[in-house]
Amino acid sequence: MNVELLQILQFIFGVGLLVGGAYFLVEGGIRVAAVMGIPPVVVGLTVVAFGTSAPEFFVSVFGAFNGSTGLVLGNVIGSNVANVGLILALAAILRPVIVEKTLPKREIPILVGVTLLFTWLAADNELSRWDGVILTVCLVGFMLWTIRSSSRGDGVAGIAKPDEIVVAAHKARELSRGSGQVVLGMLGLAGGGHFIVISATALALAMGISETIIGLTLVAVGTSLPELATTIMAAWKDQDDMALGNIIGSNLFNILGVAGPIAIFSPLASEVGLLSQLMAMCLLTLVVSLMIWPRHGRIGRPKGLLLLILYGGIMYLWLK
Repeated sequence: MNVELLQILQFIFGVGLLVGGAYFLVEGGIRVAAVMGIPPVVVGLTVVAFGTSAPEFFVSVFGAFNGSTGLVLGNVIGSNVANVGLILALAAILRPVIVEKTLPKREIPILVGVTLLFTWLAADNELSRWDGVILTVCLVGFMLWTIRSSSRGDGVAGIAKPDEIVVAAHKARELSRGSGQVVLGMLGLAGGGHFIVISATALALAMGISETIIGLTLVAVGTSLPELATTIMAAWKDQDDMALGNIIGSNLFNILGVAGPIAIFSPLASEVGLLSQLMAMCLLTLVVSLMIWPRHGRIGRPKGLLLLILYGGIMYLWLK
């Protein structure tokens, strides 16, 4: 009984860290975007997405070190399914999510391509070191492309006027403050995800559930809570570009930045077949793509409800 109480307290503490981390990460991301002239959607695709994917990364590293490679694959697949079927669905139901106009043309096709590539590589229930190299190279290419496509021209250099010096000093303070908030947010999200996963995994293991199923369900939902908190927080602050960009960027990073590098360090294999799970991930990704392509608009409550129903059906089949 004392052990169960401790796990419950760990879970509550983790939720608190997630909420606080989400607040600081979004606040910091907005400040950095404003000072540097970076579109919020790019911040969502990079800094915010990487920060909210930190729990998946740390859990996967921990699993690889302990030989629980099935948990790593299950965590990546399950988190991507939860991000779209649960996180985006709940955000859309609470408040319709506006689709940034460039997403259907650029990031969505990339997400579909990366998802299909990962499905092809993991269809044999494992990721080799060479598979990891392929995914990691794609990550580097995506980051370089994102930064380059969002770059803006700097003004012509000259002697700064007094008012320009004041503006520069203000920007420096805002950039420092925003960067500090991003770091605090990442730490809070990583810590919150850790405590939630540890408590949920301990309870699941006591029930004799396979590590891959744990990764697909409890661990995936636990490590996706930062995305939920951050997405809702961003939508609440009318930062819809950052909200949807966070989900897309997180799914890309889970595949390219979590599964890829970890597979290079330690090849990943599952003790159960992953084809049906991979197909479910592809299905939800394609459904979301069709919802916002070829023209931008919004993901409203009916679409959010459809995603939630699909997610519930997938969870039922996985736990059946």
